[in-house]
Amino acid sequence: MFTILLIPIKLYIFYSMSEAELRRLLVQHDLGGVLALVQGALPGQPGNATRRNNLSGVRVYLRWVQESGRSVLFPEADHGAAYLAFLKRKHPDTPASVINRLAHARNFYTALASSGLQLLDPFGELEAPSNDPALHKEAYSDAEVTRLLSHNDERLRALVLLGAHAGLTGPEVAALDFRDISLHKGALQVRGREVPTSQELHTALEQYALTRGVTQLFGGSGPVFPDLENDHQVRAALFNGCIRANVPYKAWRALRNHAGLRLLSLTQDEEYVARYLGLSTLKAVKFIVRAVERGMGGGAK
Repeated sequence: MFTILLIPIKLYIFYSMSEAELRRLLVQHDLGGVLALVQGALPGQPGNATRRNNLSGVRVYLRWVQESGRSVLFPEADHGAAYLAFLKRKHPDTPASVINRLAHARNFYTALASSGLQLLDPFGELEAPSNDPALHKEAYSDAEVTRLLSHNDERLRALVLLGAHAGLTGPEVAALDFRDISLHKGALQVRGREVPTSQELHTALEQYALTRGVTQLFGGSGPVFPDLENDHQVRAALFNGCIRANVPYKAWRALRNHAGLRLLSLTQDEEYVARYLGLSTLKAVKFIVRAVERGMGGGAK
């Protein structure tokens, strides 16, 4: 009888000490200490990929909690949604990464419960995003593009229209040189293809060039955006522009998708849209057809 009673007593003492220690470590933002206590309750086996990925995801989550001034012990009502928004900004082009990191955070709360600390799970009622590629083909609406243009300077207007009208990729924008702009042809030379420019884009490029001291686009040379050296910096510039215009940020591809919607509405020619955007197959254009059928794109400008 004594032996039988001793086992639950020991278990109770273990969990009580674990709970108190976890609370102390979480309050102190002791990331290493927290992970040391809960790692055995995370999915996977010691040292394997599943365990390593979960530990990495929990680190990301706990750093976000600390840097955003939030609490694991007392999550606010918008805690889960705020973390999901953070992940979408951090991984705008890889929805699978968002889903995985969100799963790691959920696994962390399960591990806390297994370690003796019962907390409100801020992700319990949160709907997980889908990894269906067709559902991640977002596009900026006409109204959003208009706000971006009206609430930003010449540089950002040219940048936005290179995506929303010319349909350039982020790397293509970063690599664009004034020598690639042909005013008399009304076109851009981009990676071996000729991309027509709208009158609005043409004007925006001229106005931006003047701020750079380039008085005549024809014959000019040098990077169009010397401060944007890579795709990451192009996306960051768009993100800042969205903040100024109070427009929800979407990935750079959403500007390209807007260009596709716009052009498809004008031409009804899928093959032309694919060539215009530099796509090798029609598959990537199919979502635009469905979007137009749903009225997603609005009126073309």
